[in-house]
Amino acid sequence: MTAKQVVLSSMSLAASIALAVASATTAHAADTKATADTKAAHAAPTKSRICLVLPRAQLGQGSSGEDVGEPVRQTMIAYLNGPTTDLYTLASRIPVQIDEEARQTGCEYVLYSSVAQKKGGGFGQLLAKAAPIAGMMLPGVGGLTGNYGAMMAGQAVAQAASTAAAQNAQEEAMEAISGASEQNIKKGDQVTLEYQLMKMGLEQPFATNSASAKAKEKGEDLLSPLIEQAAIEVLSAVRNLTAAE
Repeated sequence: MTAKQVVLSSMSLAASIALAVASATTAHAADTKATADTKAAHAAPTKSRICLVLPRAQLGQGSSGEDVGEPVRQTMIAYLNGPTTDLYTLASRIPVQIDEEARQTGCEYVLYSSVAQKKGGGFGQLLAKAAPIAGMMLPGVGGLTGNYGAMMAGQAVAQAASTAAAQNAQEEAMEAISGASEQNIKKGDQVTLEYQLMKMGLEQPFATNSASAKAKEKGEDLLSPLIEQAAIEVLSAVRNLTAAE
């Protein structure tokens, strides 16, 4: 083989190696992109922050106020809770204060609701006694002193305790509503649930409804199905608006 042939052969080999490396690099880049796309497709969905105002409640014998409204709110939270929502309870009662608290808290949506009972009586009074919901926030576990690992461990314990307390409050609220219905709802009684879902920045509610249920028998739980249906409608409205944006 002549020197010229050797040179040409070497150049051909080098070109083949370069082509192989380029092909491998392209294939690796394609695999990397496919992996990234797959991870993105399975990434956690963006959560919508819904803030709930304490429901207004008139449930017989003049019963109203926090002890009646809070079980209704906690039951609504139980139905709304899931991977697509970040839920927050607002403490404010006056509209201007509600708006400011919602703004400071970073709420995307604010949910107003009210519940009323016609005929009968005592439902709200028993509900108030059956489920006086305590504050949802537990005292902090540990302080901000100490090493980082201990602080993070303390935060994890506090978070777990807070989550357990929230779940317990929701379960107690649902049981209270069921128990109050069983003992106080009479045949012919009617319960009405209304809600308005506001989006921050808009003056008018973009989702609102009023639904009623009439007892066909004594002890029928009218309120829980109404709350469940309202939660379904609220989540659907939020999903549709998010998709449109």
